[in-house]
Amino acid sequence: MAIDRAHILVVEDEPRLGELLRLYLEREGHAVTVVGDGRAALAAIDSAADGGTDRIDLIVLDMMLPGLGGEAVLGAIRDRGDLPVLIASAKRSDLDRIAGLRMGADDYLAKPYNPNELTARVAAILRRGGPARRGPLAVESVMDQGILTFAAGRLVVDVATRRFTLTPGSPGRLTPGELGLLRTLARRPGAVLTRDQLLEVVTRRPDEVVDRVVDVHVANLRRKVGDEAADPWLIETIPQTGYRLLAPVEVT
Repeated sequence: MAIDRAHILVVEDEPRLGELLRLYLEREGHAVTVVGDGRAALAAIDSAADGGTDRIDLIVLDMMLPGLGGEAVLGAIRDRGDLPVLIASAKRSDLDRIAGLRMGADDYLAKPYNPNELTARVAAILRRGGPARRGPLAVESVMDQGILTFAAGRLVVDVATRRFTLTPGSPGRLTPGELGLLRTLARRPGAVLTRDQLLEVVTRRPDEVVDRVVDVHVANLRRKVGDEAADPWLIETIPQTGYRLLAPVEVT
């Protein structure tokens, strides 16, 4: 599937790497803004939100930044909304990856990396992200573009915008990874899906991350929609195996 033009904010304090990423991403047809620190990143996001520049569709975020660190920047991004974030960092342990995903990142790429892999991961996030893509969306199926209704209206998800309504509860928006997990489970309601199967929708390198990455995304999704692991209504944990969708689902 072709990916439409997106505006990508690269937050990278190494000028040569920042310009290299600009080159690779622009070659894919994207517009790119490169900044070298966290405060400049937040200023660019706020400017885009105020209509000062093109909207930002995705952020590539280094974590080891001068001044305001990557963790603080990611927290501030999440306070502002649900812009897709790809962490690209020299922090490369499993715990670092899990911490980044728990804070709300959509994917995590450890340095050193091949820029072609970064562009591939950007493309994967944009494919899952719906509103981050420019122009007409290619409709592959209702599941990819329609409305998902769970438990007779308790949870209603607009796939194209990733926005959901909850009864009872407050409306919100899913990250691309959370939506990918929910759609994958909804395609096979009642079936047990392994962590390896679900890992495919949150990363393009299953061999690079531990299966706890899936658990982190499920926990984040549950927190948003009021689903308790000990007494679930939406997703059931199958010990030592994976997860299955409990709630009846309708697709329109």
